[in-house]
Amino acid sequence: MIIQVQGNVAFKITLDPSTWIFDDRKIDISGENLSAEDITFDDAREWNRSIIEGASKPPTLKTEKQYKSKKEALTTGTFAIPLAPFLEYTEPNAGEDAVIVFTDSLTGDSVEIPYATRANLFAYFCKEGKRLHEDGMFDLLFIDADRVETALVHVDGIEIR
Repeated sequence: MIIQVQGNVAFKITLDPSTWIFDDRKIDISGENLSAEDITFDDAREWNRSIIEGASKPPTLKTEKQYKSKKEALTTGTFAIPLAPFLEYTEPNAGEDAVIVFTDSLTGDSVEIPYATRANLFAYFCKEGKRLHEDGMFDLLFIDADRVETALVHVDGIEIR
């Protein structure tokens, strides 16, 4: 399911939480950080020559380990993604004075948050490698230096006023 960010904005955008697992902006909130180790080879010229001439198979063990590590992290990790970039794409007509209204149509709950605090808003969409909700929606987290707070469970609507 997708969510359209609408309201008093220059551009209405559509969010698809099911694609965020592949987005590099996601953060692991389970406490385990992924290794960002680069893939390097000791002697690239010799490595390429050996492959071209067929002298040996390419050294892939390091690459395989890194892929398996990332794959395991994606299938077992707990992730959230910052909402600020998406909210900024909409270009609210009220600027920094705008208010963002997140709603859950299932319960009728909603929460209003000042647009100026958008840097603290995160969409919690994946727990232990699984979607958080069956319909693919997310929970809204408010994260600052001191605390992590769930502002609204099961967000399925966003409007900027």
